[in-house]
Amino acid sequence: LPDSAIRELEDIDTAPEAYNWGNKTWRGLRALAAYAEDRAGGWNKGGFWEWCASGPLLGWPATTKKLSMTESEGVQNSDKLSRTRVFRVDPAVHPSGEVMMLAHLKISEGGGNLAPRVYFHDDTNGSTKKVHVGLVGPHYLVPNKSTN
Repeated sequence: LPDSAIRELEDIDTAPEAYNWGNKTWRGLRALAAYAEDRAGGWNKGGFWEWCASGPLLGWPATTKKLSMTESEGVQNSDKLSRTRVFRVDPAVHPSGEVMMLAHLKISEGGGNLAPRVYFHDDTNGSTKKVHVGLVGPHYLVPNKSTN
């Protein structure tokens, strides 16, 4: 979780839902860490979604309202929208030190543009054996067709 991943939390902190969102974000980050630990321990029955769906104690809800492992074709095919999902990673993942991250935790559904999102890249089967978090911040930083 590089410092660059934590963005514009001041706006989120002023929202009435801030305490709840903070707790959910912490649960999501714990889930990503527990997943990486289980992968390192030999769990290999799929990716993060499958791990969550298997019911681990520290898992995250594997539902479309709480977790997305990709983005819509509209987002992926739009240069303007897709470039907002390019985040820093360890250069061992990619020589440029950046990758497009499409997978994300949806911390809140009804918070509009302020609702927090956690974007991540699963490299647990790659060179670093880690989950890289690219963004912890408000949804307006990663707009889609309906919020644009």
